[in-house]
Order: sequence, then structure tokens, then C-alpha cells
Amino acid sequence: MLQPAPTDPTSELDATEQRDQRLVRRVPELDPSWRAGRKLSEARRQLGLTLDEVADRIRVRREFLEALEEMNVKLLPGKAYALAFLRSYARELGIDEKQIVDQFQHESALTREDVQKQIRNPSSKPHRERPWMAAAVLVLLAAGFVGWRALSQNDVTAPAETQVAARPEVSGATAVPDGLERRVVEIRAVTEGWLEARGPDGTVFLSRTLRVGDVYRPDPSPGWTLHARDGGAFELFVNGEPAGALGTVGMPVLGRAIDDVRPVAQANLSGPRT
Repeated sequence: MLQPAPTDPTSELDATEQRDQRLVRRVPELDPSWRAGRKLSEARRQLGLTLDEVADRIRVRREFLEALEEMNVKLLPGKAYALAFLRSYARELGIDEKQIVDQFQHESALTREDVQKQIRNPSSKPHRERPWMAAAVLVLLAAGFVGWRALSQNDVTAPAETQVAARPEVSGATAVPDGLERRVVEIRAVTEGWLEARGPDGTVFLSRTLRVGDVYRPDPSPGWTLHARDGGAFELFVNGEPAGALGTVGMPVLGRAIDDVRPVAQANLSGPRT
């Protein structure tokens, strides 16, 4: 007759302690003052997990988990999916699901539409969109050029000093220094798509869905960047010349520099930048 094998009380106690320790380790210590995205990333780091490991466990793409940690809802595939991903992520990290979902929605404005109120940092002074200024500069430049041509034709025998002296007046009237080209960058929507433009300090100046035919002219100053869910939804123009698509069709664009956009013909002649 088979007799039950005696159990070791010490082994059972050790197993219980190990299970309790695992449970304790799955409750990360989070500062209540942290934003929701930081709570996710800090909890993951405290548990010693990587984004790839969590993505494999809960069957959610790595870039979506990264967007949750960065609280970049524009890279998430809609509100319903975003909340489902967030709940699965919180459950895996041992975080209170309802609390983190409520906090995330409040802080990321996930319940709003794509059109968001622009946030301006008072310490930064990036130029806003001023199409009337560009038009005024072009008009003054054309008028100055016509006047200069008329003076040159009427007074062919004028000494060189007189012709050179007349040039600063044209330059001053147009407010464009010699050798500085005025760049006008246009982003034109060929299909409906979401576009975001950020200033050098990260200030968001545009974040909305553009319809077919809509045109946006950002500040072409260095440091400005463009972001889109579908790079093929937008065509670029520099001073009226085609500069190609914003990105690859069906692929997101993250942080393309505006000052790096050049016309297609110019880019072909100059070759790739080193």
C-alpha cells in the first residue's frame, strides 16, 4: 500500500515566501506626483522589464507602448485601442488600471478631437505663420527690381558709384539682406491626414487633420520639425517648386527638419548632404 510522502514544512514555507516576494516585486513604488507616462516607464524599469519583453507578453506593438510612456496619443491607433493597450500594460506592471487610465486621459487630453489648443511657451519667440508678410516682401522686391532696371536703362552712362549707391535703398525697402534668400515652405495635403508642426523648443504650433487641398506654411527657421501619421499624405514645396513628399506612403514621419527641405531639382544637383 502506497504511503503519502511526507512533506517538508520548511520547503512549503520557502515556496510561500518566494511567491510573496514575487508579488511584492510586482508592486512598483511610484510617486503620486508623476505623470501617467512616467509611472508606466518607472514601473517597468523597477520590474526589470524592457519594452520588447512587455510587448511580447501582452501582444501589443512596442511603438504603441513607447507612445503610452511618452504620452504621445497621436501615434496611437484611436482612443478605444489606446485605452485597451493602457489597461493591459498597467495590468502587466501591477498598476491600478482605473487610476492610471483616468490620469492618462486627463493629462493627455485623449477625450478631445485631433484639433488641440496651441501651447505657447512665454520664454520662446518663434515666428508665427505670416503669409501676408511674405507677400509684402515679394511685392516690394519686385517693385525695387523694376525701378532698378528702369534706372539702369535710362542712365547707361551713370558712373559705377551712383549705381552702387542706389542698391542699398532697394535692399532696405525689401528688408531682405543681400545674399539671403527668403524661403517659403508649403505643406499641401493630397489626402486627408494628420499633421503636426513644432518649434525649436518643442512648442506645438499646428496639430490637426488637414483635408485634401489644405495648405500650411510653417516658419522655415532652423529647429522647426514636422510630424505626420502618413508621410505620403502631404507634398512639400519650396518657393513654389516641388520638394517631394513629406515621407513614405503609409509610414509615420517623426521630426523631419523643415530647414532641410529642398526642391527636388536642387536636391538632385547638390546630391546628398554629408
